[in-house]
Amino acid sequence: MNTDLELLIKAKANVIEVVSYEDKRIQGFVNQAAKNLNMSWYFWNEVNGLSRFDSKTKKFEKEEDISDYLDILNFFTNNLEDNALLVLQDFHHVLQKEDAKILRKIREILQNKSINNRAIILSMPIKCVPDDLSKELSVVEIGLPDLRVLRTIALNCLNEYDSKQSEIEDSVLEAGLGLTIMEAELAFSKAIIELKKLDTNSIPFIVKEKESIIKKTGLLEYYHTSTELGNVGGLENLKDWINKRGRSFTAKAKEFGVETPKGIMLLGVPGCGKSLTAKAVAKSWNYPLLRFDIGKVFGGVVGESEQNVRKALDIAKAIAPCVLWIDEIEKGLSGVQSSGQTDGGTTSRVFGTLLTWMQEKTEPVFVIATANDIKQLPPELMRKGRFDEVFFVDLPRVEERKKIFQIHIESRKRKISNFNLDELANGAKGFSGSEIEECVKEALHTAFSEDKELTQEYILKAIKETVPLSITMGEGLRKLREWAKFRARQASTGTVEDVDIERSKAIPKLRSEVSNPFLD
Repeated sequence: MNTDLELLIKAKANVIEVVSYEDKRIQGFVNQAAKNLNMSWYFWNEVNGLSRFDSKTKKFEKEEDISDYLDILNFFTNNLEDNALLVLQDFHHVLQKEDAKILRKIREILQNKSINNRAIILSMPIKCVPDDLSKELSVVEIGLPDLRVLRTIALNCLNEYDSKQSEIEDSVLEAGLGLTIMEAELAFSKAIIELKKLDTNSIPFIVKEKESIIKKTGLLEYYHTSTELGNVGGLENLKDWINKRGRSFTAKAKEFGVETPKGIMLLGVPGCGKSLTAKAVAKSWNYPLLRFDIGKVFGGVVGESEQNVRKALDIAKAIAPCVLWIDEIEKGLSGVQSSGQTDGGTTSRVFGTLLTWMQEKTEPVFVIATANDIKQLPPELMRKGRFDEVFFVDLPRVEERKKIFQIHIESRKRKISNFNLDELANGAKGFSGSEIEECVKEALHTAFSEDKELTQEYILKAIKETVPLSITMGEGLRKLREWAKFRARQASTGTVEDVDIERSKAIPKLRSEVSNPFLD
């Protein structure tokens, strides 16, 4: 980032926007640039006025009580010495209002070629480029701290608490990836106070703090998962694909010429293991799992939604390698096609930001997107390059149903030898994995209420009393399968079982069900 900032200053960019939530880091970058270019620098905000940074005392010396945005811009034009930088803090507030006088003044400064070795640095927590300035204003974004910066923070925290520890393992610092400087300082300090040092025993403590901080953003959820791939019944093609790519994130894979996997899209029938697979992949690869709720990024302030997306993706990049799980992606992106008429193009811009990131990202962030409603998916999302593969998750075949029954019966501490899996699997033809689980749960409730042990008969009774999704939505399911035949790869092996279309047609439909994408 320092190289970018210095290059822009040398190129006589009169106004540069630097984006970061971390004021200290911006000041550090500006100070380093000023030192390298032999320039002085000043700092201003609406509350404290104008101060000059003294490189000898490392302190800010008060200069003038300027509190008006236009006055400080005039000071830069008329009074600031040559070979100097002026840092203006929180200028996004006035830029968002698009004050005509302020924008006009900034444009004049941008276009003034006679300004000699001076530059304004707009220090802002969010990116804000009004249309009036979009063609002329230079923007530099500061990413979240890397291991080098975190090491500096951690050693400083150890010093502050008079610790004699001088070395810190990388694994401890990696636990703090995804945090800002202030957040990392707090997490490290709390760990030192609690454990008296920063070592591998601190990792669970730091991770717990990180989870709490990430959740506060409201955009990402940090998941702890114990689900193994073996706990996912069936989906053998998908699991084979996942297993083959487990080592593709290593340095050895790069040397071999293997590209880092981008991610997969899981389409198909609700309740058939898409979300479970996302959790299992993270556990299998031993990567953190972040759930990204796109619906939460939309804000009322202009530009806030796009900034929220970038913020969430920046956290994912900082934590990498990780798995980013976007559940039911079609719901978050519904309305993309009509975005220009309905929300001023916000959804379309959010979608564009996400697509560009997915296409261009180089960090090992493996995206798993799940979707039930294929009709709402924008065509651009399905193009090769966004995802490595698109898998269609269908209803479980008979062998898969046997495995699913086995998983849920054994997880309830029952001997599988007491049950006839063939009979259960054949009786549950057309059932999804979640419907099979519910049948086992229902059988347990019934057996417990009658003070008896769980038996085959209780589960068969629950199966008979359940009308599966394949019956209530049979015709739509057949059309979904036809769509997926040429557009996606089957997640399962074996022969697809037909659904009972005639029985499906005989079931009355609610008005809301008629509009379901499976029924179109």
